Amino acid sequence: MTKLLLAILFLSAAGSCDAAFKQWTETERKLYHSYIALSALDTYQAFKMIDCQKLSNCMIHEANPILGSHPQKSEVVMLKVIGNIGIYYMLDKDIIKREKALWWLNATQGLVVAHNGIYWRKRF
Repeated sequence: MTKLLLAILFLSAAGSCDAAFKQWTETERKLYHSYIALSALDTYQAFKMIDCQKLSNCMIHEANPILGSHPQKSEVVMLKVIGNIGIYYMLDKDIIKREKALWWLNATQGLVVAHNGIYWRKRF
């Protein structure tokens, strides 16, 4: 089930890339792919947390205010898909400086993934 949901996340990200993506610079494309990889890793970590929560001795909880403390995997996937499509739309419309925004997105998502890993180590 986890692999299926991660595949859906990857496909949704790939499906949002149209011809305009080809007009992005090589650096922008690489940064976007890095962001999607970090987003998928965050999703995987959320799935592991959800599996842990099924055990009576699990001390991990979700800190995302949108999802609540005990989300379902489908909720995580839907939030990621909707969020990533919205982010792609904003990046593709040149509303903002794309490369700078992608650096910030990667830094932020990287911090989330790192925090999840540190939090898990402290809890166990």
